[in-house]
Amino acid sequence: MKLIVCLDDKKGMMFNHRRLSQDEEIRKDIYKHHHSLIMNEYSYQMFLKDQLCIDIIVSEDLPLESDIYQFIEDKQLKPYEHKIDTLIVYYWNRRYPSDFQLDIDFNTEQWNLIFEKDIIGKSHDKITKKIYQRGKV
Repeated sequence: MKLIVCLDDKKGMMFNHRRLSQDEEIRKDIYKHHHSLIMNEYSYQMFLKDQLCIDIIVSEDLPLESDIYQFIEDKQLKPYEHKIDTLIVYYWNRRYPSDFQLDIDFNTEQWNLIFEKDIIGKSHDKITKKIYQRGKV
C-alpha cells in the first residue's frame, strides 16, 4: 500500500474535528506527482475545490490493497502497517490540540526516510514533505 497523510509535530491528523490537510500547496504537490488517488468521500469534498487534473477513486473502505496512492485523513493505520510499503507525510511543523493522531511510529528500523523537502504553503510558511519506505522488519 502507498499512503499520503498530513500531520502536526505530535502526529495529529485532526484538531477540533477539522482536517489538517487543507493547504492548497499540498494538493498542488500531490497533483504534480500523482495521476490518480484513492480517498474517502470526506477527503474528496476538499479536492473538489480544485480543478481536478487527476483521477480520483472514492471509497469508504480505506485503506485498500492497491498500488495507487491513498490520501488518508481520518483512519487509524496501525492494523495495516505491515502492508504499507510507502508513506508520504506532509508535516505542518506545528503542534495543534489534536483529537485524532496517526498510530504508526516512523522512528523504528522498519521505516527509512528516503526523501525530504520543504514546501511554502498558503497557510503555513513551511510544510515539510517526507517520504518513508518500509525497510527491515
